[in-house]
Amino acid sequence: MHEELKIIWYGRCCFLAEINGKRILFDPYDRFCNIDIGLIDAEILLVSSSWHDHGHIGCSPGAWIFSYAGIYEHQGLKIFGMEVKEERGSPTVIFNVQTDNFSITNFADMGVYEKEVFNYEQKNILKSTNIAFIRSGHERVLEFCQPKIIIPEHYFPRSFIEEQIPQDKQNDFENQNIEIDKMLDLLKFPIEEIDNYRCGIDLGSIPQTKVLKLLKVHPQVKFRQIEQFRKYW
Repeated sequence: MHEELKIIWYGRCCFLAEINGKRILFDPYDRFCNIDIGLIDAEILLVSSSWHDHGHIGCSPGAWIFSYAGIYEHQGLKIFGMEVKEERGSPTVIFNVQTDNFSITNFADMGVYEKEVFNYEQKNILKSTNIAFIRSGHERVLEFCQPKIIIPEHYFPRSFIEEQIPQDKQNDFENQNIEIDKMLDLLKFPIEEIDNYRCGIDLGSIPQTKVLKLLKVHPQVKFRQIEQFRKYW
């Protein structure tokens, strides 16, 4: 029997992956764009950078936090952190998590011109990736791996924009969706749209690379005006 990985999306680059009872949280954001992510129960928290949209370690107070480059083993998982540069020059850490059946890489804000930055061992780690979180404009990260599942990130879905974002701010959020659409057109992989904020992945049942596009975010994610944040906190 194949292991099934469960993925829950909280918007932007924030995903909760659950496998074998372990809950791994990637890149939670703080009050970025006036959006409240709430509290998330996880055992492991992976933070690619300290930027507001990636580094909200307070959202999961009980988690074991990894935010630096290195090689780690924790709760039966292998965790590889590889430091690279964003296009603006600031550091970011690409995290890869491995079990016997899954190799998940969050490419986060990795710059697309980093082809020679990795050593031989790191390139082999990235080659193992069978599930990849990728943002728009960074399609070239697929030069490092051939994942079976690609999950787009670094945006909020249109359902959230329509339901939560004030009309005078919606264009800023919609532009991110337009960029995601462009990326998926370029990739030319089959797209499976999931009208939910969660999905299950069984790699043994996937014959070829495809995109999983979640159409919702977890219902606890809310837009709040600044004065609402003050009252809430």
